[in-house]
Amino acid sequence: MTFFTMDKNVMRSGETHMKKYILVGVILASLLACLIESMIQNYEKSLKESVYLSTRVQLSAKVLTLKSIIDRNFNFMSALEAYVVTSNYLYNTSDSDVNDYLKTLYKGGGSAAFNYYIAPAGTVKFIYPVEGNESFVNFDLLHDPREMIKRQLERAFQSKAITVNGPFKLAQGNNGLVARKALYRDNTFWGFVSVGLDLDDILNKSEMVQTNNHDSVLAVRIPGHPAFYGSDSVFQGKFFLNTLVLAEGEWEVAAQPNPDRIKEVHLQILLMRLGSYLTLLLVFGFFTSILYQRNKLKLKVASRTQELLLTNEYLISVNKELISGELELRKSEQRFSYMAYTDALTNIPNRVRFHSRLDEVLQQLRDEEALQSATVLYFDLDDFKLVNDTYGHYMGDLLLKEIAKRIQQVELPIDLFARLGGDEFALLLIEQQGEEQICRVVENMLSLLKDPCDLGGQEYYVALSIGIARYPTGGKTVEELFKSADIAMYEAKKAGGSSYKFFNRRMESDTIAKMELVSHLRQALERKELLLHYQPQVDCLKGQIIGVEALLRWNHSTKGYISPATFIPLAEEMGIIIPIGDWVLQQACNQMKIWHDAGLPRIKLAVNLSVKQFQDEQLVDKVRMILQQTGLEAKYLELEITENIGMKDEELGILRELRQLGVSISVDDFGMNYSSLSYLKRFPVTKIKLDQSFIRGIQTDEKDRAMIKTMIFLAQSFGLEVIAEGVESLAEAEYLLENGCSQIQGYYFYRPTEVDGLEEIFHNQSNLKLN
Repeated sequence: MTFFTMDKNVMRSGETHMKKYILVGVILASLLACLIESMIQNYEKSLKESVYLSTRVQLSAKVLTLKSIIDRNFNFMSALEAYVVTSNYLYNTSDSDVNDYLKTLYKGGGSAAFNYYIAPAGTVKFIYPVEGNESFVNFDLLHDPREMIKRQLERAFQSKAITVNGPFKLAQGNNGLVARKALYRDNTFWGFVSVGLDLDDILNKSEMVQTNNHDSVLAVRIPGHPAFYGSDSVFQGKFFLNTLVLAEGEWEVAAQPNPDRIKEVHLQILLMRLGSYLTLLLVFGFFTSILYQRNKLKLKVASRTQELLLTNEYLISVNKELISGELELRKSEQRFSYMAYTDALTNIPNRVRFHSRLDEVLQQLRDEEALQSATVLYFDLDDFKLVNDTYGHYMGDLLLKEIAKRIQQVELPIDLFARLGGDEFALLLIEQQGEEQICRVVENMLSLLKDPCDLGGQEYYVALSIGIARYPTGGKTVEELFKSADIAMYEAKKAGGSSYKFFNRRMESDTIAKMELVSHLRQALERKELLLHYQPQVDCLKGQIIGVEALLRWNHSTKGYISPATFIPLAEEMGIIIPIGDWVLQQACNQMKIWHDAGLPRIKLAVNLSVKQFQDEQLVDKVRMILQQTGLEAKYLELEITENIGMKDEELGILRELRQLGVSISVDDFGMNYSSLSYLKRFPVTKIKLDQSFIRGIQTDEKDRAMIKTMIFLAQSFGLEVIAEGVESLAEAEYLLENGCSQIQGYYFYRPTEVDGLEEIFHNQSNLKLN
């Protein structure tokens, strides 16, 4: 009975409110209609203003463009004047030269000119093009009977500046302009230079015609005269005007909006008005529908309220049971959380905990909370694998626990210290602002490990390589900061270990570029991107080529030629220099054998050996096999080694075996490293190669000249040949020859070239002998 009475009261109240809402809706709809009409009228006004503004902007742009084109064409007058003056007013200048210059000016300038002519003493002597202008040849301008020409000549004599005649209709039907200037020599009239211009062509190039077909209608006139382009009606009614100042006089350029644009605005406003009122009608209907549904829903809510009260009592009893179960669940979660976020070996936070904490800190930094900085220190133990391999993994685990213990026991301003896995650790700093503060923390860490670690009675000294990445320069996410810190750590390792490096973007770009280059270099042989160039070696006394050096080149499929100084160290570092070096030796020996069989001079072939190749135990066998496969005699092969290859006693046996094969040995870049007289005496070297850094100083550095003399004398004293590389000038070659070095390699004689280029050099040798 109570609920039924409540439902009847709710229904009567709902009907009353429904009528009130409809009345309010009608009033609001009327006000909204007035507001919409006002907005539409304002929008119509803004659209029209936009059309007028567009017309003004286009007018200004076209006037500037037209001015620029006319001035550029008038500049050809200056070119004609400059030509006449600089050629001493055509004194001793042949007619053909003058006509050629007019032809070049006409065809090369991209101008709108009908013709150019020069009229010494007022008589047209030179004109281009002649075709169509035959009647002007030898025409006396000073006696031209036409009044407009007479007036123009008078202005030219009075102003001594460029005068303009036109626009006027030409015989071809086009509008034209004629610009003339009187030239004076020593204040005495010499003659005229003139340019005839196609005004219609100039208007087309300034896009005046295209403008008339789109947003605006343009017209051009001389003040006080009818329009010579466009309609005079443009200068009537509402129009916009700009003045174009010429070398002599001025033009008026007027513009009106295109009537079609105004019609488009009216159509757009009509459609907008219809759409707005239709939308308002739909909204009012939707509003009425919502009121009806709301009233209906209110009745349903009243009937459900009592049901919910009963259900709520039942839920309270169930909730008490859930609370007791939740307490047990929290205890279990705490146990699992400790296991999930703690490293089992060292009992310090693990990778998951570190990532989670770092993510929290980064979010606080992004939200501009109290934190001002975040820094990740990422490090591992140098040569940790050696500990595991030598003492076993048990000792390795003891070492890891000792490192964690030492860092924990010392008071460092660390927010979190974690083991990431293996021998990798990370520290999070959140208050250190500058690099100096961070460096102090890192130095303190390194000092903790100066004392050896006791591994079951064995002392072991630990060295760390630490990479440092700061927010935001090192990254703005967890992954980016770890990646940056990892890159910096490996830069620290490359510096020799037991050191630290701050990340910078150059490290990242260098790493990415290096990995891309290495990946492509591994496939360079298969893709046939590697090739050999050959650089001749010349004996200046004999005046002939005595050998060639094979030089490796890489023609990357997308990057083009890549410097050997870039990719050869990468090949050595990644361990792929040996197959590349084997390919170079095979290709070069095979090519030299082909040249010998073709009857070309039997000269030596020099091939460079890398450090990695020289350390290959199979080097001698590979050289022997390649010589057998190609058929090249060993005496024509010379292997070039750097000083640091051949300066170790253990390499002596390899050098001797190569010499026993008959192969020559030369020392490349001699004088750059740690040369020793005893090594030259003991090792079977046949030639030394003077480094180009000494050659560069021949003309400027007395010390370089002294070094060169000493090394040449040293080589001759040991009975060794000597050759200089990198010779680029006659002065360098003559100095070397004067001091006993006649063998030259460098750009002064020949650049490195491909096979075809070298064969052409062999067939067309010039005189290479120096006196």
